[in-house]
Amino acid sequence: MFLLVCWTGLTGWATYVASQRFDYWRIKANSHLLRIKLDYYASQMKRSREMLDDMKELDNQLRALLNLGSREAIVQSEDTPLEGAGGPTALDAMELQRVLDGRATDLTLQDISRQMNLLRSEVERRMASFQDLTSKIEEQRHLFRSTPNTWPTNGYVTSHFGFRASPFTGDRDWHRGVDIAGPPGAPVRATADGVVTLAGWAGGYGKIVVIEHDFGYSTRYGHNRQILVKRGDKVKRGQIISLIGSTGNATGPHCHYEIWQYGRVVDPRRFLAKKI
Repeated sequence: MFLLVCWTGLTGWATYVASQRFDYWRIKANSHLLRIKLDYYASQMKRSREMLDDMKELDNQLRALLNLGSREAIVQSEDTPLEGAGGPTALDAMELQRVLDGRATDLTLQDISRQMNLLRSEVERRMASFQDLTSKIEEQRHLFRSTPNTWPTNGYVTSHFGFRASPFTGDRDWHRGVDIAGPPGAPVRATADGVVTLAGWAGGYGKIVVIEHDFGYSTRYGHNRQILVKRGDKVKRGQIISLIGSTGNATGPHCHYEIWQYGRVVDPRRFLAKKI
């Protein structure tokens, strides 16, 4: 009985010691695995922060370019340094202190959770910023497409905007557009995106096309031989809308071209930047 009691006690003690050692090695293995995971998440966090820093820089550069206002200013700004702003966060200071203390990889789950929350918030802010930039770019693109700044047809100007001698009476009269001479049947193109509000006969204009654009613009194309669009059609910049003719009060084949802005006629030469 004594030996049985001793054997039983020894076996129980050995079992207890073995279980303790097993728990120790299991905890150590789990701790090592957790450290590997933490190191991996820390490296991924660092890469994410670097990518986010690149996004910040791109965001600032895009905003700086958009603030220049015009394509010419953007093109000429390549030698102009872009202003920078910003600074390290409190978390950045903590990470720097870890590096100085030789504990660069000493991260905890709380640290990673805090960094994840900060990154998520920053990503949300940057996404909102990019959406704002996208809206501004779309607005500028829409403004560009709606502004009549190309020639309606190839040819040469025979009569400018303003006072002139009437080709019919010789008296001084006011010319509301420019006359661009060209061969009969040459294409006439819309100078901006818009909607056709008139496509037909209009007295001295002959066969005319009138297009309404956004931002208060309207264009008129007179003396056509043939009209290729109808009222209500949506047209794009550069789309052929008619053919040059000499209908109405015209001494020869040409396109009478007018630009109106907010109900007032303006000099088309301000917009005739380039030929199509």
